[in-house]
Parts: sequence; C-alpha cells; structure tokens
Amino acid sequence: MTTTVKFHFDPLCPWAWQTSKWIREVEKVREIEVEWRLFSLEIVNGEADETNPYAAALLNDRHALRTLALVQRAEGNDAAGRLYESLGGLVHESPSESLEEKVIRAALADAGLDQAMLDRAIADDSTMYDVRAQHEKAVAEVGAFGVPVIVLPSGKGIFGPVVATAPTGEASGKLWDHVEWLIEQDGFFELKRERDRKPGA
Repeated sequence: MTTTVKFHFDPLCPWAWQTSKWIREVEKVREIEVEWRLFSLEIVNGEADETNPYAAALLNDRHALRTLALVQRAEGNDAAGRLYESLGGLVHESPSESLEEKVIRAALADAGLDQAMLDRAIADDSTMYDVRAQHEKAVAEVGAFGVPVIVLPSGKGIFGPVVATAPTGEASGKLWDHVEWLIEQDGFFELKRERDRKPGA
C-alpha cells in the first residue's frame, strides 16, 4: 500500500533541496508518494523589510512560495513538485543563479507551466494566505521550525534528515526505512552532528 508523505520545504533552502532529491529517490524504491507542502523561512526569520539584511532574497523567496501555492491550487501536487524541482535545479545546482523573478519564470517554463503564473500569484493576496496556512499547519502539527520537515500519515513528523548529498537507489530506501522508524518512536527527538560539508558537496 502506498504511503503519502508530506514534505515541507522552502525553495530558498539548499539543505531542503538535497533532502528533496533524496525523497524523490525514495519514491522509486519504496511505496511512498510525496505531497509537497510549503514552509516560509521569511516567517521564521523576519519580514523582508529594509531592516533585514536578507530582504531581497526573502522577497524573491516569498514570490516563489506564492507561485508554488498558485500552482498547487490550479494545477495540483505533481505540478508543484515539478516547479520545485526546476527551481531547485536552477538555484542550487548552478552557481551563477539565485532565486529571483527571472529564475522563477524560467523554472515555470521548464516545468511546463505558464510563466504568467508568477504575476498572477503576486497579484492574488490569497496565495500568501495559502503559504501561511501550510506553514502554520506544520508548526501546529509537529512543531516545525525550519526545513526540511517530513510528516507521516500518523501525524508524526520530524525536521530532517539533513544530508549534504542525496543518497540514490537502494541506499535512499535504506535511509528512508530508518528515518520512518525513528519518526514513529514517541520518545525520539533528535540526532545531530557537526556539519563539515556544504549541501551538494
């Protein structure tokens, strides 16, 4: 029987990107399907205003999240997953690109979606309500404080796993087996060690 797994992400986060590459590999070797869910690092780290040194990046991230919300609503989960995959490839796999409007438009086109969805998302205030609702649900359900966050059908979830390089093939499945088991343990909270590599290294 196929298990639906919620995967909360923010397209700005390179660590969430690596974990998303892993969970896509898991879909190939285990009976799971991913429900792509949003999470806003801007909400966690402060609004994109003139007092925030990361204002430009957070504003572009907000535009990407709102576009993803509109794509979810209009085209469904698979389309949102394709857009996130395109965004991640452009932003996190290319040192020459960053998350900005031209890249969002390019990702929309690459995912087979209308580039005008960016403009529609920015013009529609309800897209930000959708982002906030998904963010707040992750916080309420599992105490989410960052990304990636995985939530199982049982309602139990966890931050992580944080991987520098996404495992592939059966290695991805074995990691999933352990992560899924740990998430279901009521008394388990955290495993952590020093990060000695950058995402993708």
